Amino acid sequence: MRSLIITVAVLLAATHVASADYTPGRSFDYSSKTAYTDRDWNVTFYENCDLPEYASTQWLREKGERFLRFTLKNGQVGGCRSDNRFRSRALYWERAEIKQTTTLEKDHDYSLTYRVRFVKGFDNDREDFLQLHQSVSGCRGGPLVMVKFSSGYLLGATKRFFVEEVLGKWVSVRFDFNPARSYDLYLDGKKVVDNKTIHRQRACGEPHLKIGIYRPGDAEATGHRLSVMDVDKVRLVDGK
Repeated sequence: MRSLIITVAVLLAATHVASADYTPGRSFDYSSKTAYTDRDWNVTFYENCDLPEYASTQWLREKGERFLRFTLKNGQVGGCRSDNRFRSRALYWERAEIKQTTTLEKDHDYSLTYRVRFVKGFDNDREDFLQLHQSVSGCRGGPLVMVKFSSGYLLGATKRFFVEEVLGKWVSVRFDFNPARSYDLYLDGKKVVDNKTIHRQRACGEPHLKIGIYRPGDAEATGHRLSVMDVDKVRLVDGK
């Protein structure tokens, strides 16, 4: 009985420390969904839309480190309702992506850091690897921020930054943002996006993060169009 009480106390303390790192909004109901987090993450994500296949996400280990791998192949239409319809110049949309389990404050400074490794691909059209979104049930709105490579270079960068510069290497990501104002993006300590204004926030929207691979489908494409990305050490804290 004593050991049970101690275990519960430790878990409650860990939860308190994690939640104290940043200011959350409300929680989504993900009780029937697969959740994703790790001991060196303080954010939990979940499959809000069905993944194309079981291997779209995999927990792997390398040199004692556990990390999450995303894999997306040609023709793998995402499981969100909007993925199987024409929009933004694409007949359909391909997706292997997970969503934050809580919302964020609308006008609040945050800093997201994590490690990423672009293993293969990201040389196709508009391949997104990080989103700040706002759509919730009863309020449909577009993403506030989409961080993506297109034809191999980072869209919105202050100067051209190509994925081939970091392909196959672990690099640090730092995403400083306020959903109502602007954001900065750092890759391996270098500022690649500087004070970019965030538009289109809806009054009914609730900001939240998404991580994974998301891109327009190409019905005429041949071959695998394989993109693979590894993610580790996801941490979110209140900003300045």
